[in-house]
Amino acid sequence: FWSNLQASGICLFAIDEAHCISEWGHDFRPEYKQLHLLREHLLGVPFVALTATATERVRGDIANSLNLSNPHVAIGSFDRPNLFYGVKSCNRSMSFISELVQDVSKNCTVGGSTIIYCTTIRDTEQVHEAMIAAGIKANIYHGKMGSKAREESHRSFVRDEVLVMVATIAFGMGIDKPDVRCVIHYGCPKSLESYYQESGRCGRDGLPSVCWLYYQRSDFAKADFYCSEATNATQKNAIMDSFMAAQKYCLLATCRRKSLLQYFGEERYTDCGNCDNCTGTKNERDLSKESFLLLSCVKSCGGRWGLNMPVDVLRGSRVKKIVEKNYDKLPMHAMGKDYPPNWWKALGSLLMAHGYLKETVSDGFRLVSVSPKGVKFLSDGGTPLVLQLTAEMIGQEEQGSLQNKEGGLNPSTTAESEKISEEELKLYQMLLNVRMKLAQDIGTAPYAICGDQTLRHFAKIRPSTGARLANIDGVNQHFISRYSGTFVQNIAQFSKQLNLSLDDSSGVEDMMSVPKPVNNSLPRNLGDAKFTSWELWQKQEYSFKKIAHFRRAVPIKEQTVISYILDAARDGCEMNWNRFFEETGLTPEIASQIRLAIAKVGSRERLKPIKEELPENITYEMIKIFFAADDLGVLEKTFGNAPTDGSPAQTAESAKPCSHGSEALEKGDPGDPVIISGACDSSAATKRSQTDGTLLSADEPVKKLQKIEEQGTEPTTANVATEDAILELAASRNGVSQAIPFPSEDSLTTSPEPYLC
Repeated sequence: FWSNLQASGICLFAIDEAHCISEWGHDFRPEYKQLHLLREHLLGVPFVALTATATERVRGDIANSLNLSNPHVAIGSFDRPNLFYGVKSCNRSMSFISELVQDVSKNCTVGGSTIIYCTTIRDTEQVHEAMIAAGIKANIYHGKMGSKAREESHRSFVRDEVLVMVATIAFGMGIDKPDVRCVIHYGCPKSLESYYQESGRCGRDGLPSVCWLYYQRSDFAKADFYCSEATNATQKNAIMDSFMAAQKYCLLATCRRKSLLQYFGEERYTDCGNCDNCTGTKNERDLSKESFLLLSCVKSCGGRWGLNMPVDVLRGSRVKKIVEKNYDKLPMHAMGKDYPPNWWKALGSLLMAHGYLKETVSDGFRLVSVSPKGVKFLSDGGTPLVLQLTAEMIGQEEQGSLQNKEGGLNPSTTAESEKISEEELKLYQMLLNVRMKLAQDIGTAPYAICGDQTLRHFAKIRPSTGARLANIDGVNQHFISRYSGTFVQNIAQFSKQLNLSLDDSSGVEDMMSVPKPVNNSLPRNLGDAKFTSWELWQKQEYSFKKIAHFRRAVPIKEQTVISYILDAARDGCEMNWNRFFEETGLTPEIASQIRLAIAKVGSRERLKPIKEELPENITYEMIKIFFAADDLGVLEKTFGNAPTDGSPAQTAESAKPCSHGSEALEKGDPGDPVIISGACDSSAATKRSQTDGTLLSADEPVKKLQKIEEQGTEPTTANVATEDAILELAASRNGVSQAIPFPSEDSLTTSPEPYLC
């Protein structure tokens, strides 16, 4: 065959879409890898490989795979100056799709065609149905359609019989329509190469056109799905690298065109002025404090995880993995509660983009570690770091969950909101000076010791002992072990000078770690369906069944309604947990059984092993509800002194109050669970936390469970970061100075188990 073909006069052998040859390409096909064999049959025939989306690495791999000797490489510019690039975060709710329909409708009125690329067939069908319902002439195209239906859909789009094509990436081969004015990606694409190729079908006539990409963070969890296509580690890593590049593009705060061109090896030294980041309002801020915390936490976690683990540590989570590895003993544990998780993740992505963090792939898992540039920033301690906030960070802040993050204490606003007196303001300033001197002595940033808000709480409450200071929000175990004595002593001394009493309990509820009032406006990332389900259940007191049928031709499952409500709770919406547990059937006894089963299995990662340890009447749904409630810390608060930790219930005799504590207990919060030790102590009755088994003096107002036992000496633990351990660790951490008060590595579990993003 080849001899006859060659005899007929082949003058050139061309390979289109040549990136398919390379295992590092975004669309590798094994068949293309065999094309080099044809060179043995086509001796003397020149080969040419053509592609529009090859990075430098892929270009080299193509040449090697085809056995090309000293090939001539011609590279055109990747720049498409007439294209506007924009990215927005979104949720896949019907309200957002309605907004998308309105935007597309406007584009249709000015002429030209629109292509909407969706990542799944389900999204494709949903968006297409919305377009048709709005009266827009739109066709659909995906791989599960018959060949005839695809051909008809393709033909009608090319002939302008329809103006909008809603499709998966199956739509594209042979598309050379010059007047496509808008390409929309509904979901983060699989790779930056595929995004460039698909968006490149826009504006081929050179006229101004727009390329929008809408994403949500759940898109970034599809890495495992994409990697399942790989047959070896090289392909897997290539897929992960391309996907991570697409994720980075979504989260950029700088010029998008410059980033695209740099990815393909083309340098651009100025911003383009034709993308959302270049044309939008610059929102810059000094993020040195937040960056210091996140980088410190990533480094303390050993670089063995994705971003989720350090973010959970900063947010104060005490899930099993964090406790097992002693990350709850880190000095920065719970110091990032003021920001929601997605804000911290967006900051992490921003720090990656600026080179302070680096992300690597190991066995298909993404691991984040501090780069040399980040290490230098940590060792400098307190260096200003002004960065442009991403759209996602701004969106998180617009939810109203953040207050007064940009400045220090504003006396007028603080006095109004917390009713703080002039003397208390003076005390606050004195404590700021104490913190500054401590920071200078140990060579760290002041905010690494404790936050401004914590000092305001100190000035308002003025704790007289280490145990009472430990009750205040923002105080962690590291602070207690190193600094509580200094602050208690200075608080007592300064309060005496200012004629202020100690242990002021007025307004103390607002200072403690109790749930804060919730903004009941629709959270940006919650979605209409979830918010409506929560609102109907919480405010209108609808049943799960009634919500499942509410304004729906086809009802959803009640389990779906329950999951929607739990998502709302995780997002900060208030909950009547007593009613929720009653309606879902989660009792204290069942919660105790689930906790014991988890302890026996040793992990919460998979539901099935836990379910197998439980009676049949305990459903998977109950286990999921337990997980959510446990993570939110509401089990003990709701069930009171009922055993949810696997311990036996108290007897009436053991719970009998002693005479010393009865009067004090009557003064406490009636909704706060109290357990009295059997024998009377001459000092006071004691209150035991069901979460950590520590003690609280019952002659104090019951406001928050104690973190430590009130004794004459400060608590010590083998896991606390002592000064010697910190200095020893600092010396071993690539030149990092005492600027970072890390705990001893010996106190941390060193399991390399990855934590997925």
